[in-house]
Amino acid sequence: MTTIANIGEALTAAEDALEAQGDARADLKDSLAGYVKRLTSPEASHEPLRTTARQHITLAQLLLALGMTERSFSVADVTLRHMELTEADMEVFAPDTWNELGSLLAEHDDLDRARMVLNYALNRAQLRAAPELARILANLSAVSLRAGHLEDASVWAQKAVTVLGQSYGGDPEARLTADWVRVEVASIQRDTAELAVAVREFAASVDLFITSLTDDDDPKAIAARSALAEARFQLARAAQDDERAEEQLGELEIAHLRAVALLGSDHQQTLIAQAALAAAEYDAAGGAVLSAARRQQAVALLDSATAKAARTLGHDHSQTVALRAALADIRSGSAPPDELPYDIEHVYTPQESKARNKAKAEAIKRERNMIRLVAHAGASFFLKDLKRFHPQVVHALNQGSNFYAIISSPWNSLAMFTKHDATAERPNSHNIIDIVAASDYYDKTFLPVIDSYRTLQETYPGQVELRLTHIDIPGSTLLTKHKGFFEPYITSNPERRTRRKFNVFEVEFHKDSRYYTDSAYEFEIQWELASPLDQFEANEDQHKKALRDAVSAQADDRSLKATGLPRTVKGDGERRP
Repeated sequence: MTTIANIGEALTAAEDALEAQGDARADLKDSLAGYVKRLTSPEASHEPLRTTARQHITLAQLLLALGMTERSFSVADVTLRHMELTEADMEVFAPDTWNELGSLLAEHDDLDRARMVLNYALNRAQLRAAPELARILANLSAVSLRAGHLEDASVWAQKAVTVLGQSYGGDPEARLTADWVRVEVASIQRDTAELAVAVREFAASVDLFITSLTDDDDPKAIAARSALAEARFQLARAAQDDERAEEQLGELEIAHLRAVALLGSDHQQTLIAQAALAAAEYDAAGGAVLSAARRQQAVALLDSATAKAARTLGHDHSQTVALRAALADIRSGSAPPDELPYDIEHVYTPQESKARNKAKAEAIKRERNMIRLVAHAGASFFLKDLKRFHPQVVHALNQGSNFYAIISSPWNSLAMFTKHDATAERPNSHNIIDIVAASDYYDKTFLPVIDSYRTLQETYPGQVELRLTHIDIPGSTLLTKHKGFFEPYITSNPERRTRRKFNVFEVEFHKDSRYYTDSAYEFEIQWELASPLDQFEANEDQHKKALRDAVSAQADDRSLKATGLPRTVKGDGERRP
């Protein structure tokens, strides 16, 4: 293995590796891995990055092309950190350098930092009226779209189009990206009128971009053709023009075959084209009995794309998540709810608490439709101080989602478990209300949750509703449009059901699982039986009386058992003491 001494030699080795095959490529990759390890070592000196940052970004891009994903990300990560340190007291790097780094981070699906870096680039470009401004805006729109920020994506895309119409010169790729985002946003929002306008402009951008290329096998050109055919198919379906829809379905199939031939079956753009074809095939099949085979073929095609994406991109990659959500949609729509399998996507143990929290947070953050929650107190979702899921709920509400929650009444029968101190007075019908009102659960969790709910209700009128149930809740259930999570409770003590560490297990399942449909059905029943907060508060004295009666009945039952007297049976079969 040859030792690489500097960034120049590393770039040469990476370029040679792309051309080499077999053992020669393996040797070069080993040399590159050694160089990256030294480069990213905490002891390494990075003063030269002031002049070679762009070269390090290029190296990371080449490593990514070589399939050395982790090494590429390490180089990108250390480059970002040292660029930020270099600019602590003065501006050093040009807008295009920040833009390239932001695009690289987006390739690694590090979308939050990609947006941050692209905003660095944007601020710098605006001050200098730099020619890269349109490209930066277009990249910001694309990253925002992938992160699920539709409104932001639309704004950035329109700004890019506006800039391209001014004096900054032409940029076919920037125009293609901006118009592509506009098409995707209109499609997701089901805005047919806007989609029709965006498709016309996108078609012109596709032609302009392809004309500017020297090779016709550019991955972005192949993906753009597929996206254009998909958008035209949606317009045809909206207009109920079956003939034109079938024509665009053919174009989608050609785009997919072309991607397979030129890029390979596992390439990210090939998988996107395959998913678009599958969704269109499923949509075109409709509900006709004779189309069952066509729907099954579409499901199989999307299933294959999802499996490949998970293998090549990773289970948590935004593209894999999007494909898995689409697969769950068409699977759940192709079979009766009672015929869906009891599939579990993942079982999280307490040792996987961070992974569990990340998965739930991402599911909430991506939601644009409806979030449903059943929990004992819902503190993780309503209270800021827990730093758990409240920011994601607020984000979803800002994106237009609705939030419906069911929590336990503090006066239900579980209140009898509140005190377990052997020296404390046993709960009885006279003191049970005071015991609950004095508990940490009531004072530090229940009341703050109610206050938080009222704040959310005022801030997002019509989007948030909380109901209280007197039925014991066996566990916490969270449902978004595509995913579900369930964590069983292992204790009946209200004070040990909230403000605690993850200590049991939690299952994650998708929309195409019977667990999802069963959970959604259970939520509907609970929702009908639960009381809206205003109604609950208007009748709170009755709820307290019901708790006293329940405690009294239990005390009477204990006394009866303590007598040890045998029971006789009345003539009607009813037992009595």
